Amino acid sequence: MHHPAAMSVLLLITCFFLSLLLPTHAQHQTQRAAGGNTASASCLPHERDALLAFKHGITSDPAGLLDSWRRDDGGHREQDCCRWRGVRCSNQTGRVHELRLGSTGSSSSTALVGQISPSLLTLQHLEHLDLSHNELEGPTGHIPEFMGSLKSLKYLDLAAIQFSGEVPPQLGNLSKLQYLDLSSMGQGLYTKSTDLSWLARLPSIQHLCLNNVNLTTVMDWPRVMNMIPSLKVLHLSGCSLASANQLLPRLNLTNLEELDVSSNSFDHPMSASWFWNVTSLKYLDISSNRFYGQIPHKLTSLQVLDLSFNGDGDKNMGIMATDLKNLCSLEVLNIRSALLYGDITEMFKNLSHCSPNELKELDLGSNQLTGTLPKWIGQLTSLVNLDLSSNNITGPLPASVGRFTDLKFLDLSYNHLTGNVPHEIGVLTNLTELLLNNNDLDGMITKEHFANARSLQEIDLSYNAVNIDLSSEWQPPSKLSVARFADCQMGPLFPGWLQWQVRLTDLDISGAGIVDKLPKWFSNAFSNVERLNISNNQLIGGLPASLSSMSLFELHLSSSQLTGKIPALPPNISILDLSNNSLSGPLPSGSGAMGAIELSLFSNKLSGQIHESFCKYQGLAVLDLSNNFFEGELPPCLGVMEDMEFIALSNNSLSGEFPSFLENFTSMLFLDLSKNKFTGRLPVWIGNLVLLRILRLSHNKFLGNIPINITNLACLQYMDLSNNEISGFLPSYLSNLTAMRKTNMTRMCYVDDIENFHLISLSAVLKGQELNYGSISRVFDTKMMSIDLSSNNLTGEIPEEIVALNVLVNLNLSRNHFIGVVPNKIGEMQSLESLDLSRNKISGEIPATLSNLTFLSYLDLSYNKLTGRIPSGTQLDSLYAANPFMYIGNIGLCGHPLQNNCSRDDASKQGHQGRTKEGHGIEFFYLGLGCGLVAGTWMAFGVLLFKRSWRIAFFQLPDKLYDKVYVLVATWARRTQTDYHEADAIVVAPTKFSQGNFQIGQWSILHKEEQRPLFKMGCRSWETLIMAIFAKVGWNFRNRIEA
Repeated sequence: MHHPAAMSVLLLITCFFLSLLLPTHAQHQTQRAAGGNTASASCLPHERDALLAFKHGITSDPAGLLDSWRRDDGGHREQDCCRWRGVRCSNQTGRVHELRLGSTGSSSSTALVGQISPSLLTLQHLEHLDLSHNELEGPTGHIPEFMGSLKSLKYLDLAAIQFSGEVPPQLGNLSKLQYLDLSSMGQGLYTKSTDLSWLARLPSIQHLCLNNVNLTTVMDWPRVMNMIPSLKVLHLSGCSLASANQLLPRLNLTNLEELDVSSNSFDHPMSASWFWNVTSLKYLDISSNRFYGQIPHKLTSLQVLDLSFNGDGDKNMGIMATDLKNLCSLEVLNIRSALLYGDITEMFKNLSHCSPNELKELDLGSNQLTGTLPKWIGQLTSLVNLDLSSNNITGPLPASVGRFTDLKFLDLSYNHLTGNVPHEIGVLTNLTELLLNNNDLDGMITKEHFANARSLQEIDLSYNAVNIDLSSEWQPPSKLSVARFADCQMGPLFPGWLQWQVRLTDLDISGAGIVDKLPKWFSNAFSNVERLNISNNQLIGGLPASLSSMSLFELHLSSSQLTGKIPALPPNISILDLSNNSLSGPLPSGSGAMGAIELSLFSNKLSGQIHESFCKYQGLAVLDLSNNFFEGELPPCLGVMEDMEFIALSNNSLSGEFPSFLENFTSMLFLDLSKNKFTGRLPVWIGNLVLLRILRLSHNKFLGNIPINITNLACLQYMDLSNNEISGFLPSYLSNLTAMRKTNMTRMCYVDDIENFHLISLSAVLKGQELNYGSISRVFDTKMMSIDLSSNNLTGEIPEEIVALNVLVNLNLSRNHFIGVVPNKIGEMQSLESLDLSRNKISGEIPATLSNLTFLSYLDLSYNKLTGRIPSGTQLDSLYAANPFMYIGNIGLCGHPLQNNCSRDDASKQGHQGRTKEGHGIEFFYLGLGCGLVAGTWMAFGVLLFKRSWRIAFFQLPDKLYDKVYVLVATWARRTQTDYHEADAIVVAPTKFSQGNFQIGQWSILHKEEQRPLFKMGCRSWETLIMAIFAKVGWNFRNRIEA
């Protein structure tokens, strides 16, 4: 018999140990659930082996998603696969039911890489499989056919895996499937399907997403979808579907709530589409097609309607009229860039006015809407997002916008709104983004505009005539992250209230009329700013020494009056524009700013050499150091900048030979070394820069031939080698410069990010003067084509192949030594606006086809050896009126508009033979003239040699003439001493004599008919002078000099 006290103690001890064990067991169960499994049973060994086999097919797992997938825990105890990450098992059986392995990262850095292993077939009870956004296309790149044997699957997501080839119809065997997503990312590799009939074997499918699967040949796709009455969600965006106007006699899609057929090729009236009869639809996206016509108003249950980016050419979506008034459930309406015209007031009248109004998001941007905003616009009190940007809306912004109490986003930018910004906008307590930029607003912006704007994070008032009148001590009620006030009046003092906006990441106060120094608090207050633009002001003083402590990615301080040296740059700087200032000293070293991409320091007073420390900017793509005082040779280490696309070093004193490191810049688009002291030959490898579009090497001392393979530059559209010492012939095969031909420029020549390279400017000698074409992006956009080889030592003929460059705008070959003729088919260069062939040795006739150049506005053929009749035509006449010197210096030219007429014989002869002999007739003329002169001279001397009496008379003639002149001068001198008036006459006589002698001497260069009156005047002066002299001495002179 036991003692009761002992029994009590034993019971207490037992309860104590149980209290310790139960929490441990509960914690163990919790850990199992947290590990991804709520089941108490362990996974089956053969399913664990199947999962490990799947892992074996993964070659890369950067995010460590499968790190927990191990056979044992290191202590030789087998792991429970139900605890592995991404694995879910049955609570009762321990069988694997779910694999959730979709990549959630925004880039491929977290994606699994490899292939989908057939070992998954072992998981016979697998219901949920998510492998989306990975790189599991494997060696074949096709969706595995064995996926159709996972017959327990209810959920299959293979979206954004870059599969290609045919969608396997075996997927139709998954009869339990409810969710299927085979969407492609649409990045060049697409899956396709020519037959969708297998979808009809999925009786339970509710969610079907085939975005970017090529269904071009599937014409009966609506009929197939109509055979799946269980569908609730259908996404067929970007499938190249041709039409949606098929007739469905009996509509079975009674459960369909969401339909996305955006980005297809529908080109028919919108109202003819079958989906307007699906009355259960709540979400309809038909954007980015070519629908047109009226918008049906049948779908009264619609909550989201996206019609954006539709319409095609002269087809438009028509006037909405009453089409949307009955859509009382509509919450989101997007008609951006879909209407060609309309009145904004009528548009608002045609919206739903049901009570209560459910419309929360309205986007009518980028249409051609006109009119003024109605004063009652504030009645749409449910609006959260309102976008009316990029229209032609005029008039004031109504004060009723203050009734948009729920409004978070308001975009009225790029319109023609006028008047003041109403103070009522300051009561919108929920407003986070206010975009009113690029309008015609004026007036003052005061603190009342921000009185209760506690939620405001982004404001853009740029390019309006408003005056920001805010005290330096005023502290806004909100903390802005983006503030843009470009071209608003904020000066003359630097706006001090910005020092309280410590959360700013994007600030633009360019062109704000600031005439001040950068404040002392600049670096501290803007320490978090990533993009800062204060350009086009009148900032004085230097840059802050603490610039390197800022977080700037972009800094624009161009076109001011900053002085001093450039301090150390921010470590994260990507784009730096300090151009058009008066900064001096050396270049900043590359230390601390390794990520710089765009560096524009042109038009300053920077000097010295470009040292090797500058080579640390290895990632530079844009470098503009032009218009400075740099000197010396470029360091070879610059070749490490292999991403370089734009380099401008013009107007410095740089020297040395053509930089060899440029051979590494295979992505080069723009190269400008003009106006320096570079010497040597152009390298042969320049033809390897196949993406080069603009090449400027003018005003240097380059010599030698133009490399033949320069014609490999198929993208070249602007070449300026003028004012060098280049010699030799023009390269043949100029037709290889395909960018200057009408054939479309190859795809590799296009630049997607050209708008980012807006800083570099370009000027060209065009139409006889240097013209500035502005930014490079403008030159690229307008496809301005130019070749300037003027002021060199080029010889030979102008190759006929040059006429193949039929989109060339400017051709300047002046001041060289070209011979031969003007290419006969030059009239095929239909885009020419400026042609300068002056100061060469070009001969022959002017081709008649020249008058076919209807766009030609400048022509200079002066100082050549051209002959023959000038071609007729109003185009050439107008060019001569603008430049009357365009033909000067060509002895053989005749006909209109010149005064010297062509003789009938010459005209017929030149018309018949001029082009046949390729302009060599002028050489034969001079040859005949020379032979005649030699023969005539020898005949005269032959007579004197063999006729003695003629020889004696010839040599006596000068003696007799000398005696007479002597008597004449002596008599003349005697009379000058006795008669003052006679002396005065004699004094005047030599002047007249010299004038007459000079004017007659001009005959040697007078060869044009219009200059003959000048010669006649000289002859008359000579006649008057001689007669006066002989009359004084009593001699009679009866014979007149006839001109």
